[in-house]
Amino acid sequence: MFIKLIFISFFIFSYTLKASEVTIIELHKNKSLDQLVLEDEKNIANKNSEENYVNNESGNENIEVLDNSENDLDKNTNSEEVTIINPENIFDIDEKIIQHHFVTINQIKSKTLSKEFVKILSNSKSENQKDDNNKLYFIIKKLYEIGEIQKAYNLIKEINLDLVSKEEHLAFFQVIELNYLLSTFKLSEVCELKNYLLEKSIVLPNFLLEKTDIFCLTLENKFAEAKLLNSLLKDSEKSIDITFQNLFEFMISENTQDVNFEKINLMELKDLIFLYSAMLRINELPLKEDFINIDPLNLAIPVILSDSTPINIRIKAANKSFFDEVISVDSLSALYQSVDFNSEQFNSPKQTVLNLNEKNELIMAFYYQLANMQIFPADRLKVILEYWEFSKNIGLEKIAYSVTKNILESFTPSSENSKHSIQIALAHISNQNYEDALKWLNISDNSEVNKSQMQYVTFLINLYESDDLNTIKEFLNNINNNFESNNSNQSIETIDILSNFLNIETNIISNYEYTTISDDRSMPSYFLIRDIKKNMISQKNLTLFLLSIISMDNQNWNELHPEHLNLILEAYNIYDEGSLIKPIILEILNDLNII
Repeated sequence: MFIKLIFISFFIFSYTLKASEVTIIELHKNKSLDQLVLEDEKNIANKNSEENYVNNESGNENIEVLDNSENDLDKNTNSEEVTIINPENIFDIDEKIIQHHFVTINQIKSKTLSKEFVKILSNSKSENQKDDNNKLYFIIKKLYEIGEIQKAYNLIKEINLDLVSKEEHLAFFQVIELNYLLSTFKLSEVCELKNYLLEKSIVLPNFLLEKTDIFCLTLENKFAEAKLLNSLLKDSEKSIDITFQNLFEFMISENTQDVNFEKINLMELKDLIFLYSAMLRINELPLKEDFINIDPLNLAIPVILSDSTPINIRIKAANKSFFDEVISVDSLSALYQSVDFNSEQFNSPKQTVLNLNEKNELIMAFYYQLANMQIFPADRLKVILEYWEFSKNIGLEKIAYSVTKNILESFTPSSENSKHSIQIALAHISNQNYEDALKWLNISDNSEVNKSQMQYVTFLINLYESDDLNTIKEFLNNINNNFESNNSNQSIETIDILSNFLNIETNIISNYEYTTISDDRSMPSYFLIRDIKKNMISQKNLTLFLLSIISMDNQNWNELHPEHLNLILEAYNIYDEGSLIKPIILEILNDLNII
């Protein structure tokens, strides 16, 4: 109860690392895990805002734009030669598209298109809010639905809520404000907003405001008043919220041993999950893996910072947040370092990995600590090679490459370790250290490395160092002619579409037989295709982008019908002067497991 009083007085929630203090000081400059993670959220948000501004101001002058006019796809155009695209604000877009078609955008599987979509929505600026009220609502609603609660909150703070004409829209905005503050654990601000909303007699769905009021009263030790309001709440609810009642009973009870939180697994109301997470955190109760699954973008951070949550779940949340670019490698490394392993485990690493019994999150942390403990370079190299191999098998090699970056940079290319040059070069490429990757490639032992591996690494270095598409063209042009016999019809069709789009002459599809006559992959509706083509001609940037992502919702690149893929490539070749074409083609090649 003493700890709870401290939280109530100051609304501070901090955690200490269990790992060696000396190690953490060396790696993370005396900052605790919660400091690192919370700074990451702020820094990455600022970085994204700056990148959006730079992109909007400077364009993409160095990226080669493919000119499809008159089938001349080889023509290179610079920024002076590109046709000026009609400027377009999202509020100029037909309201039917925003109001009716936004609903169909449930999952954008392309990371490139997803980022662009979020950037467009989060940068929405209305010059006449009164006229744009309806569009603003659907823009903010879509940001909230796809998990971008902070960006939705930021937009709400920029608008005048007094001009919001519809009560249901205003209530929805207040739900987002309240949930954002709950998700970021700003409990003093939560209770201030709650008081304001009660004064305004605002009604929120699922009794969120009433439950928040009861929660705030318990934080202030006003248990009698909280019990009275809770009694009224239970009389008002058609179906009693068991999760809330269990959490409330825990907060006011001296004996909490019999409280059962299993019902939280059945939670279906997203608007309440942020309140539940705050109530669990303030009481130092564990957050289950369900929180990551329900809303990984916003609830992973509370899971990471929860000392009472099992460490494997916290690591799983951290891995997800790293891939979502929510936390940095320093925060991830700090969490890996905080896992408790004993000397016996480090003395028998192979047995330890076996004993962990496929608990992949703990094995990732164990390898990380083991690598940092090695004194001699040869031993460190041996460990990280094993680490990379293990992580590759479970799809986490990017993480292993990132957390071992400092160790990796300590190795010097030499004849002694030349047989590992390709693996080390790939790790450097993953960390965007192309200069060192090239050094390791240059000392590779030709007797140990096959030609195709060398070509592949060389391609990756050239690919990421260059902004134009020539490297991709050369790569596709040099694909082995055996590609056709080793891959599915769909993969062959996709390569043919890319080759035609890039105007590459290839013999890959020569003598192709019509083994498959029909195709079960769906195509967008006639009117949607018509409107995409119409906006390609008029070059309306944002409308073209939105219609294109609507047409491919919840589909990977390799799931699109070839004619649909061809249309999409042509559309994004026009959108924003072709700025997305290179990353899109790379995603397609990645879907085909070519890169």
